Amino acid sequence: MRYLWDTDICVHFLNGDKKILQKTKKVGAENICTTVINIYELMFGAYNSTRVKSNLERVKKLQARLTILDSFDDSVGNFFAKTKAQLRKKGITISDFDLLIASFASVNDFRIVTNNTKHFNHISGLKVENWLAK
Repeated sequence: MRYLWDTDICVHFLNGDKKILQKTKKVGAENICTTVINIYELMFGAYNSTRVKSNLERVKKLQARLTILDSFDDSVGNFFAKTKAQLRKKGITISDFDLLIASFASVNDFRIVTNNTKHFNHISGLKVENWLAK
């Protein structure tokens, strides 16, 4: 089983959340990745904080520990475009960032790990897990 962390889970990991640390140990860090989009969101959070330098260092350390998906090939683009069109026809709006992250997960057959499950539950066939749920 392979997992893709959403930005919120990356933050919980960086903050030493015990549930995330335990589950990471259980599944193995080699089975966990995130996307370049999530890294950019983390970098924004660092620049928007009062501890810019230390938070940027934390993001760099996370990048060194995880595989970062950064290839926007046609399969990711097609999944994104098709799914966005389907959702729009149903009147459902998901941010482009979240939809791109979901596209990476779906195309690469990863389970997306997030505490923001509502952002992803509308995407057909996407496997979503919440490691923070009780």
